[in-house]
Amino acid sequence: MSRKIDPPLTIDEIASITKQGRPSIYRAIDLGHLKTYLVGRRRFARESAVEAWIDKMEKQSDAGAPIVYRPRVGV
Repeated sequence: MSRKIDPPLTIDEIASITKQGRPSIYRAIDLGHLKTYLVGRRRFARESAVEAWIDKMEKQSDAGAPIVYRPRVGV
């Protein structure tokens, strides 16, 4: 039985899919909201991790407390 593997997405692909800016994506990563991994110096996320992040934002928004990713200070 073969296991289906989620294709890896780059940060730019995640930005294109979610319509979020790179700073928001990196802030989500910093906060542990979006699970990613590094290959060399490049960062990737599985499609399922991006879907989980979108689900998290949607649930929090539905609860009346939307997530606001403010830019990192001093960067």
